[in-house]
Amino acid sequence: MKAILIYICILAGVFNLQAQNSIKFSALVVSEEKEPLIGATVNWEGTTKSAVTDIDGWFTIDRIDTLKAYSLEINYVGYETAVVEILPNEDRLELIVQSNATIEQINVETTERSNFTSTLNPINMETLSACELGRAACCNLAESFENNGTVNVSFSDAVTGAREIEMLGLKGTYTQMMLEKRPMFNRLGRAYGLEYIPGTWVESIQISKGASTVRNGAQSITGLINVELLKPNKAPMFFINLFGNHLGRIELNTHLNFKLSEKWSTGVLLHGNYFNNAEDHNHDTFLDIPNRKQLNGVWRLHHKSDALHAEINVQGILDQRSSGQTDKGHDYHTGTNHDLYYLGADVRRIEAFGKVGYMGFKNPAQSIAVIYHGNVHEHKSFFGNRRYDALQRNGYANLIFQTNLVNDEHGLVAGLTYDIIDFKEQFNDINYDRTEHTASAYVEYDFSKKFNELRGNAFGLILGIRGDWLATQKFSKLYPSPRINLKYNFTDDIVIRASAGRGVRNPNVFVENLRYMPSNREFVLQETIMPEVAWNYGFNFTSNFKLLGQDANISLDAYRTDFENQLIADIDTRNDQLQLYNLQGKSFANSFLLAYTQNLISGLEMRLAYKFNDVRSTYNGVLNTQPLTPQHRGLAHLHYTTPEKDWDFNVTAQIVGPQRLPSVNGSTAGLPRYRKQATSPAYVLVNMHTTKYFKNGLEIYLGAENLTNYRQEAPILGYQDPFGNDKTGAYPQFDATSIFAPVMGIRVYGGVRYTFQPKEKTEKNRKPKNSNAVTQTITIKTSAQCGTCKGFIEGAFKNTKGIISVDLNPETQIFTAEYIEGKISVEKIKNKIAQVGYDADDVLGNQNAYEKLPACCKKGGHH
Repeated sequence: MKAILIYICILAGVFNLQAQNSIKFSALVVSEEKEPLIGATVNWEGTTKSAVTDIDGWFTIDRIDTLKAYSLEINYVGYETAVVEILPNEDRLELIVQSNATIEQINVETTERSNFTSTLNPINMETLSACELGRAACCNLAESFENNGTVNVSFSDAVTGAREIEMLGLKGTYTQMMLEKRPMFNRLGRAYGLEYIPGTWVESIQISKGASTVRNGAQSITGLINVELLKPNKAPMFFINLFGNHLGRIELNTHLNFKLSEKWSTGVLLHGNYFNNAEDHNHDTFLDIPNRKQLNGVWRLHHKSDALHAEINVQGILDQRSSGQTDKGHDYHTGTNHDLYYLGADVRRIEAFGKVGYMGFKNPAQSIAVIYHGNVHEHKSFFGNRRYDALQRNGYANLIFQTNLVNDEHGLVAGLTYDIIDFKEQFNDINYDRTEHTASAYVEYDFSKKFNELRGNAFGLILGIRGDWLATQKFSKLYPSPRINLKYNFTDDIVIRASAGRGVRNPNVFVENLRYMPSNREFVLQETIMPEVAWNYGFNFTSNFKLLGQDANISLDAYRTDFENQLIADIDTRNDQLQLYNLQGKSFANSFLLAYTQNLISGLEMRLAYKFNDVRSTYNGVLNTQPLTPQHRGLAHLHYTTPEKDWDFNVTAQIVGPQRLPSVNGSTAGLPRYRKQATSPAYVLVNMHTTKYFKNGLEIYLGAENLTNYRQEAPILGYQDPFGNDKTGAYPQFDATSIFAPVMGIRVYGGVRYTFQPKEKTEKNRKPKNSNAVTQTITIKTSAQCGTCKGFIEGAFKNTKGIISVDLNPETQIFTAEYIEGKISVEKIKNKIAQVGYDADDVLGNQNAYEKLPACCKKGGHH
């Protein structure tokens, strides 16, 4: 965790009388790389006098008193309030946000928030950190939103194990998925793409709601989800995570990272999972969970210097899954067909992706970059006697230029994008081969203005437009997409936002309706499917405040999506058909979300959310509610960390309201009780997760999902006759797609995580300047937990003879010291750490000193 640290720089050696009598105080806020942090807010503790850093990172604030020391509160997005004492003779400071501070620096204690929404960004963006993902099993991206009220994840059918997300009331196809600012699994990868990013690989997730920036594409109709992977120059050298559940599911994740030099780093992220068990708890002769095995890996090579940032990444995926009937299915067979109904999928993918950025212009606000990828994705599936085979070859490049205009209040982004996808696609006797071209140009203007620094009044605007020329063998058309995002800050902690914009996407007819393939429905493609076009409008109110002395946050979202055209997947008109056609009438989605977060006591956080969705489309001339979409959802989440920070407890309850079930045309004979109703029942899911942290980088976790043991009754209709051989009408038509609730009951899991940093680095055996002494470097595992610990430990070595440099990384608890051999011993270095109350390898911290440490430092283990 980064800590906000105050490094006091005396910019003028001797202050004259005029300076001493100044009533102004100034400071510069920069990152570890000396980049200005724009929008950090400061105020004198207990007062309304405040300021916000400008485009250069500077702020100026009126002093309260020139004779006494006063505390300054510092706020930056993603961290709780930090406090530092400002002495009367300190007129100008430098505030550095970094993880590697020098020993002269003074630290300020902060606590990173795992889930936060910025009040300074015109775009309504929610950020989930790796700490948030640690509150659940989060084996992959599909399981990373269990504690989130904005994004919901559910199974798409009862047999394939595929999952899909929902955002602002609409399915995940309308949410643009990005991996490090480029499209991710947005075509054939949609089928199982959420499972191809393991949770341990993720550094952070950004969720942008509504009309987002135009620079990332026009596909974000309801919003955008960007995933940032662990960076090889920042991640631990070695990490391993072993997961298993009581059903026999096993997963393994391993990370290896190396710094090749000051500018070059490389890393490997590896994942494997395996499940092979015939689970049929509802006795419908079909496996409740598909058997599967997956191998997945990413190699990363990064270069970063002052002027150039370049990345090369390669990912390879092998994914196999199989499901279907057990041998008991023979008991129901009629006629001459005695085959069992099997289904399976074989996915193979290879992809290269990355970026190249140049920042060496004279104007520091200027930069130019190219984000790129190329992939080959093969997907082969079968569903009984149906086959779906597809091959995708894709190339993508996005050129981005960024600069300021006139002054730092005005910014400009412009770019060009080209995307080409060649498809070979076949479903049964329907051939859908094609080549899709998308050529785009965009420009975006942003403006920010502070009206009153003391109150925090500020206005922000992002105005953009892009044109996308979409072409296939059947059509070509230019689609303009204007977008606007506005925000107004009443204070630094209270903001209102509004957004509006147009989105365009080319649907993939078959893979986006894969959920309907395990059924006897005939796919009827009535016409040429045109691109989907929609307008999204939204409003957000966010406020950060204190209640009973604890931090709290409330957020209100209201969004509407109106479609000009939409791919309609009609399962209401006929039971035996899936009719696919362009929208002929109205289609819209209204979504309302109220979220509240409150720290109840030290270490205990409560999160509550309520969502209302009203989603309607025109099916065969009739405007009707979208099927299998809950109108009401609720979330309640409690997170508790013990004072020593060695235990972590989480419990989450998800309330899922009624959902309209697909229309039943004809007889309801043989249908289960729930299927004879118009809507499904509401239900509650409860998940729990506990983690124990140890000093040596070891973590053990245990959890359970669906503790209410709620399962959908008879999720597969007509399982007795999946091939449709029975002509007597004794069984309903085979359909495994009407899923509104879990198929599996309680699932218990556990796992082990281990993070390793080498105890000692290779000796440098180099001579310091003007010295014949040989220097060595040692690393020591400490019990440090936060930025406050960093300041105490590093400060203990100030003016210590024989010490050249010291550094403590609070995230890994690793203390690194460069020292002169013969001037100081390793034992003495460890003892100095122990004297201030911290463990140093096998040397225990001084108990008296430990008792005097702040509460945040008495954590005894994981941070």
